[in-house]
Amino acid sequence: MKRLGLGGLFFAWLYGVPFVLVVGLIRRTSTPYTPTEDAARAFGATTDALLAVGLVLNVALPAVGLLLAGLVGEEGWRRHFGWAFGGVALVYLAVALAGSMATSALIGHSPADQEPDPPVGHCVPISGGRSCPGG
Repeated sequence: MKRLGLGGLFFAWLYGVPFVLVVGLIRRTSTPYTPTEDAARAFGATTDALLAVGLVLNVALPAVGLLLAGLVGEEGWRRHFGWAFGGVALVYLAVALAGSMATSALIGHSPADQEPDPPVGHCVPISGGRSCPGG
């Protein structure tokens, strides 16, 4: 049972953390349909939560796994979780690289709402001989 739990924890880090981070990065680069400013803020907050949870779990799962493997005396899993910290650094490096290439901040950005512009209620003269009717 110990091995199954430690294996589940390891594979949750190995596959789950990159999945959550990729979903967050895809959401960050997408242009969602958000009809109101509140919907745009909610979309941005959900994306921020996905990215933050992914970054925290990236270091927390190997740390917990290393601690548990040491407590139950599983030397093989202790080595796996020890080497996982190299993967933790690679994941942070990849997210930092994606953040440096982005045009806006990865966390704390909210997409613009997609409300249509209000109609113009007055005449705006256009250059080229066309002017407002009646004037």
